[in-house]
Amino acid sequence: MSLADIKNKIKAESQAQIKAIETENDAKVLEISRKVNAEIKEVQDSYASRLAKEEPEVARRREIVAGLDAKRVDLGVRQRLVGEAFDASLKQMVSFAPDKYVKFADSLLKEAVSTGNEVVFVGKNEKNLDQRWLDGYNASHQTSLTLSPEKLDISGGFVLRNDKIDTNCSWEMLLKDARPELETEVAKKLFA
Repeated sequence: MSLADIKNKIKAESQAQIKAIETENDAKVLEISRKVNAEIKEVQDSYASRLAKEEPEVARRREIVAGLDAKRVDLGVRQRLVGEAFDASLKQMVSFAPDKYVKFADSLLKEAVSTGNEVVFVGKNEKNLDQRWLDGYNASHQTSLTLSPEKLDISGGFVLRNDKIDTNCSWEMLLKDARPELETEVAKKLFA
């Protein structure tokens, strides 16, 4: 056998071995592909099954969250409206007729006075509670209250000071104290 024949024989045998290896590899690739595709299908089916089971629960949770959000917004609006109602009450108190304003302040002062020698502080824009008012109160109640030259940042009413103890009878404080008791009633009237 000649050298060319040996080369051709080796070449043919190599080609046959390469072909056999390629065929074997193609079969292995095909088998791996089938397994991978089967696993992919299994995972997809698993997720689809889980989604089908969980979808109603997810929708229910979304509904609950949406309901809570709506209630939160509604509560915020209601709280704002109740706050506006109390703000309107403050404006109404500030705009009482002078005789009603003074009469109300007199009744508060009568309840707040303990020694009769306290100092009365009024607001910066106070028009009804002045020295003349306090002189009249002192005369009719046998007290020695004094009006402070210092003015406070209150809308109306007064603050009574006995040494280091202040009794806040400002309109803001009266409404703030009354609010917890009245808030439910105000809300009922606003939203009934």
